[in-house]
Amino acid sequence: MRTGWWLVAGLAMAGCDDGGGGGGGTFVDAGLADDGGHRDAHPADAAETLDRGRRPDVGRPDASPPRDARVPAPDRGVDEPDMAEPDAAQPDASCGDLDLPVGNWLNPFDSPMTASAGDPHHSAVEPTVNPGQAFSFDGKFAYGVFSEDLEGERVEVWLREAPCGAWERFAQDRTDSDGRTSTPHPGFDAEGTHDFRLRVPGDNSVAPGAVRVVPRGRQAVVFDVDGTLTIGDSEIFQEVLLGSDPEMYEGALDVVWAWADAGYFIVYMTGRPYFLNPATRRWLERHGFPPGPVRTTDSLSEALPTADGVQTYKRNWINHLRESAGLDFVAAYGNADTDVCGYAQANIPPSVTWIIGPHGGEACQGFQATQAVTDYPTHLARDLADLPPAAR
Repeated sequence: MRTGWWLVAGLAMAGCDDGGGGGGGTFVDAGLADDGGHRDAHPADAAETLDRGRRPDVGRPDASPPRDARVPAPDRGVDEPDMAEPDAAQPDASCGDLDLPVGNWLNPFDSPMTASAGDPHHSAVEPTVNPGQAFSFDGKFAYGVFSEDLEGERVEVWLREAPCGAWERFAQDRTDSDGRTSTPHPGFDAEGTHDFRLRVPGDNSVAPGAVRVVPRGRQAVVFDVDGTLTIGDSEIFQEVLLGSDPEMYEGALDVVWAWADAGYFIVYMTGRPYFLNPATRRWLERHGFPPGPVRTTDSLSEALPTADGVQTYKRNWINHLRESAGLDFVAAYGNADTDVCGYAQANIPPSVTWIIGPHGGEACQGFQATQAVTDYPTHLARDLADLPPAAR
């Protein structure tokens, strides 16, 4: 992604000193509408003129992000109103979502006022870890077009360890002054996918996600979203301002499924900021893309279409997933110059870096040229026809 989000942010953040600067690196030319998704993405969300700052250890295994001292996390052993021990919900025979009655607010005055600002824009970081590796459930909780942070409020972690099994309340936490929580988990012994929900009992709103437990060395492919799976960066502009459903590139779905069917681990890594995480997840699900962690930026500065912004964010997170979870990235897809350099600097070979659009075939300075994708049907038939199965 490059132009679309920056255009939206520019409209909403006139006068904001959140960053800026040059382009995505030095190059040499080498030859949501049906479910209300637009309510989760409004240009005024970008009016957070205070950048919350990067949180480099958010969502990382063994991480314990610092908390704002003004709103500390509750001691797990301290009794507070409506802070009972974790309990369980009965399994849903239809394998449905978490279904609980509305609970109580921990802060019965401040929290309802925050929630009255508008629709929730909660997001959760989806951990990718190895068997036995500790991690944390990290979430961000905010409401309304100005992304009002939910401060000092209780959030429950609900976990379903087996598909279609019982939802169990694993733990509970309290948001800090930035509307964030981080709840540690000791890890899972076996490989698999474990659904979780970060639930605000006061209004029953949730941030959904899944923990994916994979072996070290699992082969993976990373996909950008805007301008890579959608037809252009301007699609996010239309989604945010007009509530339209972003149009997908012809054949994009088939390409992602070709890799997934061959056993590769799919990672969606977009330069969209955190408050567009719910709408991004719904778009992927609505269009039938294979499951995989959806990663959005933690701050507006990371979303800037620059070398110091989205390029650095993607490079750092690919390196993090490689180092912490042992993912072996065998291919990457993008459309922007920041993708060209971000992937190269993350040591994904340009020979397996597929760039659609005008930057296809470009090279980041000091690296070989990327692979140009003219269209996905041709790419699928020509380059992926003999795709080998992923190493197990």
